Amino acid sequence: MQKMIKTAAAGLMLATVFGTAPQAYAWACQAQANDGASGYSYNYPNRRSARQRALAECNVNTNYQCYIIDCQRHG
Repeated sequence: MQKMIKTAAAGLMLATVFGTAPQAYAWACQAQANDGASGYSYNYPNRRSARQRALAECNVNTNYQCYIIDCQRHG
């Protein structure tokens, strides 16, 4: 009985250590230009990267200057 409890505890510990999923990237941003063009980013590890991607996506769709409307951290 005691051996079974130790085995179960060891299995639970291993499942906890190795069974946890890595944390998802958390940043998302939205950019927009005055002509209505927009760009989005999501699942970025930091705010700076998310902002850069949203602006780049927006700039592909317009000749106007894009600006960030919103950034959020999820998770």
